[in-house]
Amino acid sequence: MDDLYLGIDLGTSATKAVLVDGAGRVGARSSAAHADSRSAGPGRVDPGPWGRSLTEACAALGPAVAGVTAVCAAVHSPVALFLDSDGVPVGPGIGWEDSQLAGCCASAGALRTPAEAALVANRTLPATTMALAWSVAAGADPGLAGRCVRLGLVGTWLGQFLTGRAALDPTQASYIGLMASTDGSHRWLADLAERYGIPTALLPEVLPSLSVLGSLTPSASTALGVAAGVPVVVGAADTASAAYLLGVREGGAPLYTVGTTHVITTCRTTPDPDPIALARSHVVPGQWLSHGATNGGDALALGARLLGHGTGGDAVRRMTSAAGEATLEEAAGAPVFIPHVAAERGPLWLDTPRTALVGLLPTTSASAAAWGVVEGVAFASRLVLEMCTGGTLPEGAPVALTGNFGESDVYPQLVADLLARPVDLVSESHLPALGAAAMAAAATGGRPLPPPAARRIEPRPAWAQTIAVRWRRFAQQWSQTVGRPFPVPAPNRAEGVELVGSCPA
Repeated sequence: MDDLYLGIDLGTSATKAVLVDGAGRVGARSSAAHADSRSAGPGRVDPGPWGRSLTEACAALGPAVAGVTAVCAAVHSPVALFLDSDGVPVGPGIGWEDSQLAGCCASAGALRTPAEAALVANRTLPATTMALAWSVAAGADPGLAGRCVRLGLVGTWLGQFLTGRAALDPTQASYIGLMASTDGSHRWLADLAERYGIPTALLPEVLPSLSVLGSLTPSASTALGVAAGVPVVVGAADTASAAYLLGVREGGAPLYTVGTTHVITTCRTTPDPDPIALARSHVVPGQWLSHGATNGGDALALGARLLGHGTGGDAVRRMTSAAGEATLEEAAGAPVFIPHVAAERGPLWLDTPRTALVGLLPTTSASAAAWGVVEGVAFASRLVLEMCTGGTLPEGAPVALTGNFGESDVYPQLVADLLARPVDLVSESHLPALGAAAMAAAATGGRPLPPPAARRIEPRPAWAQTIAVRWRRFAQQWSQTVGRPFPVPAPNRAEGVELVGSCPA
């Protein structure tokens, strides 16, 4: 039988699935929504709809799914789950955005020894100290301790649903806040767990991403339409899965992922015990990922609403299309947008929103206004990119860009212009799912699956001078709005950069 891999991406609001053969050819793609999983309120997650969307996504792949020879999944951002011995949730999940979790994390840093902090290699923040969700959940439900036998993340629930075995891979376990990452041991720090009030018996075993978790159970076989007994690979977090597929490596092109959050991902072979951004172990042993994040998608949505493009699914695309119509003169005189519409994680670490839209006048054209908003979001990602690479990315070195882009979408060109470097656009809507399929192949002895093709987009030379000055203007306004010095060098007047057109002060 020919190899056929099922890659699953269980995301925040939908499950995506792909069928990929042993040569890397995609036979089918599908998607099924589960937005109702977040209907329980802020910071609370109902895992029930995940099972429904998983079944629907696999059914939409068609009858070929019956020929799958291995399964693997990528999963979304940290959600703590409380499971019984069968892997069934015994209460709502706790998302990293839960306000009570933030309060628990505020005092947790003082409980770590310097050696433990260096092993964990993340600040004690909600997204990276998800173990403390146990305190939140147990405080709200005193009977939880008697019903819960496992504290895990999304991958724990899904793996047990598929195989009956509860585990976690290092890319996800990095965000529990109790795992030794930088020494590569991936062991739980029992003494720290005790200080946090977490029974170590609750923690799942940590297994390599590229290992077989178990065999597909009969019940999971019925749900997926895949033959019972096929191997299920442990898998990884979604961004780590995409980085694995694209071969993100130290010294290579960083990965810029566009979504609700805009994330810059880099890789290193020497772990950083005190990283400026979010750190995690990689799928590949002996490698570590760093994620610099901004609330880019939320900022674009807010900008689209403020500029009259609406709140629907096409609002941001209408705004970016308008920005693409801006002339050089309009761009030079566009408003300056500081896009931190919510608290920011690393490397900026803003505990409150810092937002400004300066220079929007009644006479500002629609295209100039749109340019200003899009520019501000891309410049924030440029700032994160330069911080996460320490300014070592050579001039002209490319960045890999991924997101849900159509053929006519101008945003990738604007990103290339505003980053002032080439962009290798990967136009694949199911990238983490494809990464999961690649992990399924690697863990079961198949041939390495190739990454999807990328299209090189060069920055437009005619725009370089204006954008250099706009970058300086952004730096000035950023410092005024945020209240601290701009974290990286920016062009200044002494460098002889002249502005085409005019720019609001």
